[in-house]
Amino acid sequence: MIITNNEEALRVKCENVSLEEAYDLIQTLENELNAANKTNNRGIGLAAPQIGIAKKAAIIRIGDYKVNLINAIIDKKYDLKTFQDEGCLSFPGRVETTNRYQEITLINNLLYPHSMILSGLLAVAVQHELDHTNGTLFFDHAIKTKIRPNDLCICNSGKKYKKCCLK
Repeated sequence: MIITNNEEALRVKCENVSLEEAYDLIQTLENELNAANKTNNRGIGLAAPQIGIAKKAAIIRIGDYKVNLINAIIDKKYDLKTFQDEGCLSFPGRVETTNRYQEITLINNLLYPHSMILSGLLAVAVQHELDHTNGTLFFDHAIKTKIRPNDLCICNSGKKYKKCCLK
């Protein structure tokens, strides 16, 4: 069962996953995500801490894309942008405008010991799920101040917000 509205329980530091436990953990996460998606709490990813397991494991399911994150780390980040309406299964109904990188280089240490480049929603989802494994929550990335369209953009591009990340 997915832990909801319990910030303290979700701010755990996680341990690495062994090869022996990886596949069972992925199946458990998949079962929980499928159960959530049968309700009104639909999601595209789930991390082990969200179901009370303090391990560095998460899954993402976006259409035909299936990404299993086991002991994964983000090696490089590019193109910080504003992401509208980021939500989380652990905080149903809550959405925030966040700053996330549009492209990342991911090293998925256990299952695929090589790097891959991810972009767009998939990159944002990976950042979100890996944050869970580090005790960070999506609203920690929320934009705290009101930004007006003519203000300089928060991504430090030097452009006005309305001509940059607001698009």
